[in-house]
Amino acid sequence: MRNAILYLNWPMVLAVTAGYFALGLLWYNVLFGKYWSRVNHLEAANPQNRIWVLGRFFVLLFVICTVVGLMLNAIRCKEMSDCFIRSYILIAGLVCGLVGATLNAQRKPFAIWFIDITYHLLGTLLATLVLSRWGMTGSAY
Repeated sequence: MRNAILYLNWPMVLAVTAGYFALGLLWYNVLFGKYWSRVNHLEAANPQNRIWVLGRFFVLLFVICTVVGLMLNAIRCKEMSDCFIRSYILIAGLVCGLVGATLNAQRKPFAIWFIDITYHLLGTLLATLVLSRWGMTGSAY
């Protein structure tokens, strides 16, 4: 495991995190912002508090992208397409289950389920595609 962490391409993980974050800014501000904010009672959010929320969100996305890179390494496949398919199936299952369970516990409307789950499926798709190609600087095994 230590080797997998050492061989992870950290600049690429950071770049993918920035892309995932930028997708979120577009997703939650431009495409679905008004509806999502209203349902989550964020209309009158304090702008200073918003910076802390976005900062924590970036850190959490960095953790997600790091785990995607480590999972790609743990799968130990030879071809990029094989790595992508194996890891994305696992990641998509986790995203749907974890985000869905959280939204179910909060009794959110189905439209919010669609917005949040689709965002994370697209973000992890981006992370998986990029990191399956450029995520490791060498072999950890």
